[in-house]
Amino acid sequence: MYNTPITRENPTAFIILIDRSGSMTEQIVFADQQMTKARAVSIVASAFIDELLHRARREEGTRDYYDIAVLGYGGDRNSENSGIESLVSPPGKWARPSRLTVTKTPRKHLSRERLLPSGRSVMAVTRHNVWVQERAEGATPMYAALTEALKLVEKWCLRPQHAASYPPTIINITDGEASDGSQEEIRTLAEKIRATGTDDGNTLLINIHLAKNDDATGPILFPKSLQELPAHRYAQLLWDISSEMPAGLGRGMGWCSRAGDIVAMMNIGSQNSTML
Repeated sequence: MYNTPITRENPTAFIILIDRSGSMTEQIVFADQQMTKARAVSIVASAFIDELLHRARREEGTRDYYDIAVLGYGGDRNSENSGIESLVSPPGKWARPSRLTVTKTPRKHLSRERLLPSGRSVMAVTRHNVWVQERAEGATPMYAALTEALKLVEKWCLRPQHAASYPPTIINITDGEASDGSQEEIRTLAEKIRATGTDDGNTLLINIHLAKNDDATGPILFPKSLQELPAHRYAQLLWDISSEMPAGLGRGMGWCSRAGDIVAMMNIGSQNSTML
C-alpha cells in the first residue's frame, strides 16, 4: 500500500485547503520577516505548487503527474459560494502541471538574511510565483471546504484510469476552529474523505494548525500517539480527523506549527511515492 509509482498513466492528486478567515491577519515571523499569517501561507502554498511543477519537468517538457486543486475558505459563509474559492482552477475542476507551467502569475521578491561560512551575513533575494493571493476576512467555513474536497476526491477516485494510482492527498492549513460545523459533523465528514481512495490506499488527510506568535506549546508534527498532544479539544479533533501516514510517519497533523514547519510537512506529505 502507498507504494505505486506516480506516472502520467497513473497520476496522483493534491488538494490544498487554505484558511483565509479574519484571524489570518495576525502577525507572525517567517523568513526572518514580520508578516501576516495570510501572507506566510500564501508564500508557502505558492512555493509548494512551484515544487510540484519542478518535479514534473523533464527534458521533453512537463509531465502531468498530478491533478492539483487549491481551495481558499473564509469570508461570508452565507455567500453564494459558501465562502469557498477555487484558486488555480475553475470550481469543481483540477489543474494539471502542463497548464500551470504556461499560466502567467504575479511574481514577488522575498528577502532573507543568510549566514555565510565565514560568519558574514548577506541578504538573499528570491523570486517566487504567487499562485495563492493573501486574503483574510470573515469566518472559517472549514466544513464547507472539506465538503468540496470530498466531492473532488470522490469523483477522481471513481475514474477507472485512477484505480491503480497513488491515492489523493489533502492538506488543510488553518489557524482555528471551523465556524460552520460541529466537531462531530467534521469527524463524520473526515471519515468519509478518508474512506475514499484507490487500490493503493485510502485518501490521505493532513491537517496543519498554525500557531500564534506567543504560543509555546508546539510545534508537534506527525505525532505517533495522542499523548504527545496537549489536553485540548481542538488538538483532539485534529488527531481524530487526520490520516495515519505511510511508512510509520505518525498521524498526518501538525499542532501549533510555525510557517516553516508547514513547508516541511507539505514536502513530506507529497513525497511518499516515486515518480517515473
